[in-house]
Amino acid sequence: MSTETSPSGNLLVDREGPVTTVTLNRPEVHNALDRELSAELNAAVKKIGVDRDCHVVVIRGAGETFCAGDDIKEFNDWQPEDLYWQVRLYQETVNLVEDLVPITIAAVDGVCTGGGLELTLVCDFVVATDRSRWGMPEINWDITPGWGGTSRLGKFAGRRKTKEWNLVGGLFDAATAERYDLVNRVCTPEQLPHDVDALIDVILAKDPATLRCTKYFLNKAAELNALQGMWFEGAPGRQVGQPFGRGIADFVDRDSRDKRRALAMSLWRE
Repeated sequence: MSTETSPSGNLLVDREGPVTTVTLNRPEVHNALDRELSAELNAAVKKIGVDRDCHVVVIRGAGETFCAGDDIKEFNDWQPEDLYWQVRLYQETVNLVEDLVPITIAAVDGVCTGGGLELTLVCDFVVATDRSRWGMPEINWDITPGWGGTSRLGKFAGRRKTKEWNLVGGLFDAATAERYDLVNRVCTPEQLPHDVDALIDVILAKDPATLRCTKYFLNKAAELNALQGMWFEGAPGRQVGQPFGRGIADFVDRDSRDKRRALAMSLWRE
């Protein structure tokens, strides 16, 4: 494993084979994102974006927490123009994460609020502990979301809950997050690394080109109606990748077919 530490020490990037783990490393403030860490995260995502050998990205927080969003205390030092440029940086970062070719997994423990929650919205999978706490509390500090809390969130949870969470500003638990499609899997804190690793094993067992192609279709279809989305599934869209590979041959062989299915069928089974 190789580890890169950002100049501030607040971002760690670990690479082990095809898996890259990005760790927000400010646990003393619930991994809140100040301007320095935000810039370092943006640079790290850009670097991952051109790494063709990376197939899975895990985003996590150091300590027993994920990310509390913006470091609000820092706002007191901002100049009038800073807000505009910082929001542009935030939005660029989450858009880059959403558009990454590798499959992205948010491993969430503890606090996941504001920009932290918004960061999970652009990940392909979210695995969270049962003690994680979620919310969009910006309204309590007289600020508005800037990373997708009023735009992307509604596409997951619907208009009613999105308004409630943004306008009331309360926190909610992992079970609620799972109920409203913000989480794929809820587990104990001790089980989190195991469940993330199990998901990684399943992903790495798939054909990378087919994963890349399917993820591209899914992301595009999310912004289109059904008929438009099916265009990507047709012949023109298949130029994005080569989805018909060895799997077609394996399908007609029962032993090969069962072997391919085994990991997926056993994922997160109690």
